[in-house]
Amino acid sequence: MSYQQYPPPQGLPYPGPAPKLPDRRPRDPLAVALGNASLLGLGYFLIRRWLFGVLSLAGTAVLVVLLCMQRKTGYEFALIGWGLLQVVHGWFLAQRHPVRTANLTKRLVALGVTLLVFGGVAFERYDVHRIDKDAVAARQAGDCPGVRAAQAKYNVGHRIGDAPRTVRVETDTDACDKIDAAAAVLRSARPEADTARLQVGFEMLAAVVAQPDQQATTRTALNEFLRGLPLKDACQTVAITEWLRGRAKAGNLLDEAKQIVPKIEPNALLGCGDAKLKSSDWTGARSTYVLLVQRYPHAKQTARAQAGIKKADYEILQAKIQAELARVRELVSSGDYCSTPAKYSPAPKLRSGLNRAVFAGSTDYTSKLPSQWKGTTADNAAMVICAGDDTQGAAVRTCPYQPFVGGGTGIHYVTFHKIAVPVQVYELRTGRLIQKTTVQISGSVCPATISYTTYNGIGAPDPDQYVRATNSTIQAAFRPLVVR
Repeated sequence: MSYQQYPPPQGLPYPGPAPKLPDRRPRDPLAVALGNASLLGLGYFLIRRWLFGVLSLAGTAVLVVLLCMQRKTGYEFALIGWGLLQVVHGWFLAQRHPVRTANLTKRLVALGVTLLVFGGVAFERYDVHRIDKDAVAARQAGDCPGVRAAQAKYNVGHRIGDAPRTVRVETDTDACDKIDAAAAVLRSARPEADTARLQVGFEMLAAVVAQPDQQATTRTALNEFLRGLPLKDACQTVAITEWLRGRAKAGNLLDEAKQIVPKIEPNALLGCGDAKLKSSDWTGARSTYVLLVQRYPHAKQTARAQAGIKKADYEILQAKIQAELARVRELVSSGDYCSTPAKYSPAPKLRSGLNRAVFAGSTDYTSKLPSQWKGTTADNAAMVICAGDDTQGAAVRTCPYQPFVGGGTGIHYVTFHKIAVPVQVYELRTGRLIQKTTVQISGSVCPATISYTTYNGIGAPDPDQYVRATNSTIQAAFRPLVVR
């Protein structure tokens, strides 16, 4: 079989591929513009401009990610601008097509998608506004848990719908975190009245209360701390009220903490004074009672405080007396009273007649004095008499003595002296030296015989000897000291 070659039709290039014919499918600029207004590149996809559609989606995705991360208003405007650019570009891109005709189906699809996108954004913005309103109401009520509950409702959709507004609630949440941290510090400081930690806690609250709109939340933390007062331990409560009283004014609501001081301090001072009195801290109890009387002279607790002051004064006096008595006894027993005299305030005053005395020092002669002259203890005597070592006093008489046969030769003369005892007399109630003298004890002289030692018949008696004292002569010498 044979074939005949016909010449190609006139006007068509031959041989070679057929030329690409122009796209004659009709395009609707309005549908393209509406589709691109969705920010999803739908208009580009309707006219099969795939590259522009992909670029539109990519640009939208980038701006949405940046908006969710940065949450700044500028990215919202960037998205609006990006959408307007696509609308205008899609419109003119469709207008340049040689065939333009209205397509109701495409318009409805484009409008529906765009309305769905904008409706979703509008709903998210509304929901963000609602959540923010709840957060503001919780913040104004001082309800930090409510603020956190509102903040927890935010999601990605809310950040896309109204990202900048979500940042404001997070600011409130951060403030609540700081307030809770300060409240925890105050709670830990309160039971032990740790004023150093109280200072830290108040400084933390002061940093938050300086922020706008955080008055109510800060007040909640402050009220929580104050509701824990007074403490069971009255003295710890006093420590806290003293710290609050001395805290410098800051010019903010934290200064209101001082208002609780006059409400709880009177009972706290009274209770603390009673506790110190019970534990025998007489001085501390008295100072606490005095503070109550000075600060709250018309309070109902003042009468009990005044009675407590009297009780404390009595106990302080008794403690002082006991300390004086113990000191005097110690000095007397150790023999150091005369070098370190001390007073015993309740000791009786010196009077006319017999005054009992505590005798210290040498007891060679004082031990022979009548018991009624002596104070058995330092608390029933008027004086302390310190006796020193005896020495030879005034000469009384000189007598000759002749030794026995075989005991030597010659006459020996012996002078007899009074017994001199130096004494110091102290008034016990003041510890003051009232007399310093030497007691001269008399006695018998010139006995018939005296004894002395010889060696090989050689020796002589001591030429100076003491008189022979008796109890009566000793008493007579000491009598002027005790009987006045």
